Amino acid sequence: MTNAKFKMDPSEIVTALQYALKSSNTKNDQLTTVFDIVQKVLEKDKFKQAALTLVSEIADRNRAERVSIGWLKHDYIVLKAISHTDHFEKKMQIVRDLEGAMEEAYEQDASILYPPPENNLLATRMHEAYSQTYNAPYMLSVPVRHGDDIIGIITCERKGVPFTDDNATQIHLAASLCSARLMELYSKSSWFGARMARSMRKGLGKLLGYEHTWAKFFSIIGIAFVLFATLYPLEYKVSSPAILKTDKIIYLTAPFDGYIDSVYVKPGDVVYKGQEILRLDQEELKLEEADLLAQEQDNRREIQKAQASRELAEMRIQQARLAQTLAKLKTVRYKLSKAIVRATADSAIIVEGDLQKKIGAPVNQGAELFQMASIENIYVESDVSELEIGNIPSDGEGLLAIKSRPDFVYRFKTERISPTATVKDQENTFPVRGEFVNKVPSWFRPGMTGISKIYAGKKTLWWILSHQAIDYLRLKLWW
Repeated sequence: MTNAKFKMDPSEIVTALQYALKSSNTKNDQLTTVFDIVQKVLEKDKFKQAALTLVSEIADRNRAERVSIGWLKHDYIVLKAISHTDHFEKKMQIVRDLEGAMEEAYEQDASILYPPPENNLLATRMHEAYSQTYNAPYMLSVPVRHGDDIIGIITCERKGVPFTDDNATQIHLAASLCSARLMELYSKSSWFGARMARSMRKGLGKLLGYEHTWAKFFSIIGIAFVLFATLYPLEYKVSSPAILKTDKIIYLTAPFDGYIDSVYVKPGDVVYKGQEILRLDQEELKLEEADLLAQEQDNRREIQKAQASRELAEMRIQQARLAQTLAKLKTVRYKLSKAIVRATADSAIIVEGDLQKKIGAPVNQGAELFQMASIENIYVESDVSELEIGNIPSDGEGLLAIKSRPDFVYRFKTERISPTATVKDQENTFPVRGEFVNKVPSWFRPGMTGISKIYAGKKTLWWILSHQAIDYLRLKLWW
């Protein structure tokens, strides 16, 4: 139902009255009562006051304990007023159940009398449930009509005697005569946006004509948008993925062939100089060391025996073997000292080297174990698409947002554009290096990713939206 504005003309009252008279045998006293109710409703200038007056008057004149009015909103009935009640909580269960009973009458487009008369064909399940739950023995729900459309439901409750056809006729007549006024007041009570939309439509209707008002309005909006898109320049920023980097990269390699025994760090950990980060298996080296120590003792005994027997040649041989054993022992002890891999730089972060799942795996001498990056001198590198690299100034500025903290942006200056392209995600990109204007936060880490937006001058919205497509067509259609 559209909440349009309606004026209360005498002709409308006469029409509604004639309609009511044709549909029922109205008595003179009923008409007097109805006109008294209508007169009091017409005196109100607020929807809530008018609705409250209507239900309160109906309750008093029909000796009802409670009379309520619900209003149609998006195919649902919303309770608006209860007789002699200035305020009620909309979330109360009784309110919800009462709205359910009203919707039962609305969905069947008919008045519902409870207890139902004989030969009743209407569903009364919601009325029955409400009656039993809230001790309302007799109920009457009457649609409020404006023309042929239902705009609300009036529900009456009484304990003494059941409602009669005369009661239903009187309430129906009063509701019909007040419907136009209630619609007018309800339209005025709508929220600001709805009232503004109606006012705009009315003004545009007078300016452009009644027909196709919205089509003409959107045409004007479209023309204004085209003019704005083609004439007004906006700040254009080239968006591209970015990563934090540092020039100081340190590689830790395996000091000898062996097996991984323990790993104490993982990528992303911050390490300090001398911190133990990995340990190679030392069991074989220690066994070899013990074997060489025993061999050293044997060599020394053989030398002593040769000296005692004055066998000079044998002594020289054993001395050479001892030197060889001592050399091997020195090598083994050197490997033992290097079996514990320690950080060689202070305040560095592990960038690569996830060896937690490779404990016991063999490593060859010189194989890369970890890659560490210094936290100092961090810069941003943006991978700008080949399609946009021509719009990037070499001494421009940009903004960076990090994925881990996207609510902050950091300003940087472009220092250098790489002359060679790299392929990423099946697209040629050019690395653009940027140095931060201000001091970087302490939580910045090499390898963090985000989105950079580099200023590329002022362009019109049309150019921003279409330049890539136009460049593509130029490339494909040139001759």
